[in-house]
Amino acid sequence: MRVLVVVHGFPPLAQGGAEIYAHEHAQAITRTFGDQVHVLTREQDVTRPEYAVRTERRDNLTITWVNNTFRSVRTFEDSYRNAPIGEIAARLVDEYQPDVAHLHHLTCLSTEIVHLLAARGIPTVFTLHDYWLMCHRGQLFDVHGQVCAGPEPSGCHSCLGLTAVPAVPSRLVPTLRSLERRLPGPIGAQGRRWAAKLTARSAGHAEHDAAARRFAHMQDVCDHVTQFLAPSRSIRDRFIQFGVDPGRISLAPYGFDHHRFVPAKRIPSPRLRLGFLGSLMVSKGPHLLLEAYRRLPPCAATVDLFGAHADYHGDTSYRHRLEPLLSLPGVRIHGPRPHAEVPDALASLDALVVTSVWPETSPLVVREALLSGLPVVASRVGGIPEVVAHELNGLLFEPGHVDDLCHMLTRLLNEPGLLHTLAAGAIATSIRTLENDVAATRSLYRSLVDSRPAVRRPQSRLAAVVLNYRTADDTVLAVSSLAASDRCPDQIVVVDNDVSTECQPRLSRFGALVTYLHTGRNLGFSGGMNVGIRAALDSGAERVLLVNSDVVLAPDCLERLDDALAPGRGGIAGPLVVSRSMPDVVASAGIDYNPRSGRMRHRDFGASVTDHARTSGERAAVSGCLMLITRDVFDRIGLLDERYFFSFEEIDFCLRARKAGFPTQIVAGAVAYHEGGRAIGVTSPRRLYFAARNHLLMASAIGATDDAVTRACRTMHIAALCMAHAARSSGGSLLARLVATARGIRDHARGRYGPDSSV
Repeated sequence: MRVLVVVHGFPPLAQGGAEIYAHEHAQAITRTFGDQVHVLTREQDVTRPEYAVRTERRDNLTITWVNNTFRSVRTFEDSYRNAPIGEIAARLVDEYQPDVAHLHHLTCLSTEIVHLLAARGIPTVFTLHDYWLMCHRGQLFDVHGQVCAGPEPSGCHSCLGLTAVPAVPSRLVPTLRSLERRLPGPIGAQGRRWAAKLTARSAGHAEHDAAARRFAHMQDVCDHVTQFLAPSRSIRDRFIQFGVDPGRISLAPYGFDHHRFVPAKRIPSPRLRLGFLGSLMVSKGPHLLLEAYRRLPPCAATVDLFGAHADYHGDTSYRHRLEPLLSLPGVRIHGPRPHAEVPDALASLDALVVTSVWPETSPLVVREALLSGLPVVASRVGGIPEVVAHELNGLLFEPGHVDDLCHMLTRLLNEPGLLHTLAAGAIATSIRTLENDVAATRSLYRSLVDSRPAVRRPQSRLAAVVLNYRTADDTVLAVSSLAASDRCPDQIVVVDNDVSTECQPRLSRFGALVTYLHTGRNLGFSGGMNVGIRAALDSGAERVLLVNSDVVLAPDCLERLDDALAPGRGGIAGPLVVSRSMPDVVASAGIDYNPRSGRMRHRDFGASVTDHARTSGERAAVSGCLMLITRDVFDRIGLLDERYFFSFEEIDFCLRARKAGFPTQIVAGAVAYHEGGRAIGVTSPRRLYFAARNHLLMASAIGATDDAVTRACRTMHIAALCMAHAARSSGGSLLARLVATARGIRDHARGRYGPDSSV
């Protein structure tokens, strides 16, 4: 079996609990069952290019590292739904062809990994190590140092703060927050009010609200996971409250290598040896241990800290709070320990203290301590009480309460035999073995893989709309390629924008498959397509394919597009578009659009198909020559804007769809062949007229809420780009091209849209 493991970090570069567990679990899968395991993970190296990829073979695993330092992240959404990483993952999945994927964490990667796996029918298992899918901070621990009751569609604004402001790149938010906290008195208050105004203004309507978008997106991500594994009942209950079907989330405690963690014979000490293992960060609460230790009788105990400072989402203030406590007599700081050295660290202690304030899922170190015969004094929070039984194998105290913790530590000092009793209870605690864990997970993999054919989804009704205008030969060819597709449309609507009905009799050979609609006049691309879209939706179509008459589809193109739009997930899908006359040249791999400058471009235009990596991924838009759209997109945002008449209406439509929460994607392997310019002429100056006018219209419509300076600068930039393009283009005289472009700019300024009135 081929297994893909996805995790946000991996040893030796990352040593967190989720990363360690993912590493040991993957190794055990290969060791026990001989399966191939390929790990996709993230590293952060500022000396390497952003999104650089490297692959290595280590520990019988193939590991692909993606470099992500967040240098290229521009919005809050980019921080969790990263299109470039999604493309890298799609390429890896298409090359590796896994039978099943086991996801451990997606932070610093991309949630699109879930969708691309679902689109390919690859079952996914997701182990819930924390709350990141419902909380962008991961630990339900807010900016005020308080445990959060849980997310609501609009309840995360206080934590998002500047992150939600589109103009502020995510990577700068920690710095700005740190500066805001350090500003004195009135200045700091004014800064906070300014940030609140920015945040409130960026939220505006619900569809623009960053918290609401993330909430809805993550629920959709959860809907596309095949099976969740919850290490504790606590986190299982939380995700059921979040909306996960209880039948899709199983209780699966972590398994451990019992041979590595065995009860050690501890050398008696006159002092109580307390230890803390983990990151020195605010949510882990090591200050609680140190403050409680300070209240104990002098020389009664020692504290050993095994861990390094870690700033919680860029907040450096906790270091300053902790620093004076670290210099207390009897406190020793050892720094982080490789996981292989954890047994030795535990053997040097009399009790482990876990002071977490956030609702820990199921910290590995607690079970490792109990396996080592070490009592645990821990916060009564999250999944910890499911393992630590008060007065049996440890002691529990109220999270965040120094007095309660001090009381428990005093009991260890003053109650004869208590430490020995708790140590015996630790040894007697039942801890799942890694072998049992892996065997159960492997059995789940097999059952999901074997059930794939049985759960193949029924096809939704799909209608294609083909627009004809003076291109009867091409229209018949386009309809023929649709009829011959592996996934034949249920209906093909041909909209004839021509005055004549020349192509109608030539379509009769397709019988009832084709519905012919004659408009009797040229309504333009947007107007003609809208006629067909209405007819398709009225006939019950759940998906509508828009097709230019000069397009020919590869046999599997439509099937790939249809499969990419998984059930219940609205959106838009497009293929890699190549030139019909030069089929080895890319015409469009999707469209990029910069909302600030207004610049748009067809990605990989002119590149060689053989050199082009045909990868799936989100785009701002796809070429309107062929795009598959789900019904719910039309229900939400309406039809194409008929003001455009010709060109840019598809970009406007895709951007409006994205604003409403519907993604637009390029689908790997789906290919369409496009001639281009058959109706209006490749070299006609009229193309430049529509390009200039409609480019300005689209930018002004999409950026209508921007400030006046931004709108003016963008308009001038687009006008300059259009004039420069006209000067470099071919067809007609230079004067004719410049005049056509100038007319387009003028008509936009006058609000004159629709057909070219000069013709």
